[in-house]
Amino acid sequence: MVVVGVNGCPGGWLAAALHSSLRDLSYRVHSSFSDLLIHYSDASCIAIDIPIGLAENAPKLCDIEARRVLGVRRSSVFPAPDARLVETKDYMEASAQSRSLLAKGISRQAFAIYAKVAEVNRGMTRDLQDRVIEVHPEVSFWAMNGERPMLNHKSKLEGFDERHVLLSAHLPGVRIPDRKEARMLARPASPDDVLDATVATWTARRFVEGRSERLPPEPLTDGRGLRMEINY
Repeated sequence: MVVVGVNGCPGGWLAAALHSSLRDLSYRVHSSFSDLLIHYSDASCIAIDIPIGLAENAPKLCDIEARRVLGVRRSSVFPAPDARLVETKDYMEASAQSRSLLAKGISRQAFAIYAKVAEVNRGMTRDLQDRVIEVHPEVSFWAMNGERPMLNHKSKLEGFDERHVLLSAHLPGVRIPDRKEARMLARPASPDDVLDATVATWTARRFVEGRSERLPPEPLTDGRGLRMEINY
């Protein structure tokens, strides 16, 4: 069995693959979502940190639920794009369209993920969603931590260390890279990208084993029939 956790990073997608017969995770940066799917065509589950399924006129319920449970880490959940705006390439145009359709603009930070969201959702189908699922790293760490949010931001040394401790405890026998190794491992990905992809792998394995949960427990579907959920 192979399970894969994926986190967006500069230059593409950082994948952490875990083989049931091996103790070591393998890390690789893929330039596109389609390349990722081809490379891991034999994976039992690919858990990716990106919105899957897009709503219109309202926030996704899974995002609302994620912010609720994350408390002090709620700002890590960026608003998913409205389905009518996600393909817009220019920030000013997207923000103007948002004000027209939704009576509010878009932050540059939120817009920064639009291209990757569009890339994934163009490639997603209802059948593919049986093994390619949406996750959010901070929700997975929250679950690992007894349903308590992390104390420190992931980019800080203390934040890296507390997440590293959790991963080591919940992936026994699997070697988790330290911060120096993570910095060199999959450039241009950052050390916290490495941990985010790794915790997504933990959720992917739980999904395959039938132990994962999701927000909300009974998800809605978008206009294409894709479930709008965050698995953990």
